[in-house]
Amino acid sequence: MTDTQPAVNDRDATVEVEQLDFTGVPVLRIRPARARAHTALLHFHGGGYRQGSPQIFSDSVARIAVACRTQVFSVGYRLSPQSAFPAAVDDAVTAYVSITEQIAPNRLVLWGDSAGGGLAAALMLRLRQLQIPAPSGAFLFSPWADLRNTAGSFAENAMTDERFSLDKATEAAASYLAGHPATDPLASPVLGDWAGQPRIVLQASDSEVLRDDSLLLARIATDAGVDVRLKLHNGVPHIWNLAYPSTPASEQAIDYMVEQLGEMLDPIVRA
Repeated sequence: MTDTQPAVNDRDATVEVEQLDFTGVPVLRIRPARARAHTALLHFHGGGYRQGSPQIFSDSVARIAVACRTQVFSVGYRLSPQSAFPAAVDDAVTAYVSITEQIAPNRLVLWGDSAGGGLAAALMLRLRQLQIPAPSGAFLFSPWADLRNTAGSFAENAMTDERFSLDKATEAAASYLAGHPATDPLASPVLGDWAGQPRIVLQASDSEVLRDDSLLLARIATDAGVDVRLKLHNGVPHIWNLAYPSTPASEQAIDYMVEQLGEMLDPIVRA
């Protein structure tokens, strides 16, 4: 099914929305009218691995896709408790492999927010295990990247983060893992070997409970030799980026995403 609709009030902001199926994994393709040719973002939504869908996030994704001038494939991965770990990772691999039959890996960039950011990070590790060519890079917005949930920011920012908490993280992790150890790097990517991975662009808030997940992942990946770009924003809520362009903070975050995406893709497109 294909639908065409305006993402924002701008003649260049029309997007085509199409529901696809990649070997049983539903994917929503959102294609702006002025998208770069033969490039894409592969998006994984948040929701603690137990809530959310590409449709729920489609408006935010469409607005960001227009800003990035890049089509987005948003993955409807399986959720817990009906489908526990590693179902989401398996679906991410299936979607990636299917998309790279159309778009070269070096023209594809991962993007995930919250649990989706953790899933995008896990996908990078899993692709290397499977010896599948890596994407050009990844954007991780406030990734939930450590399902042990032992970070100090859970307590430090408990009063300033209204969208996530230690209690919610504990419940969501138990539902998703279903007894599997949180120390598995495909569940907690901060515990993985990041050597040889492409650029990672991390954005998080200094006042959210997942702040330390971003800081730890940035340190681990940097120590492994990865090109990590970390921006820690002041006093904004969890996943404020998705409010683009309704707040100055979300505009700043997506402007940085646009800049970094251009560095990743424009030289390849021009080649």
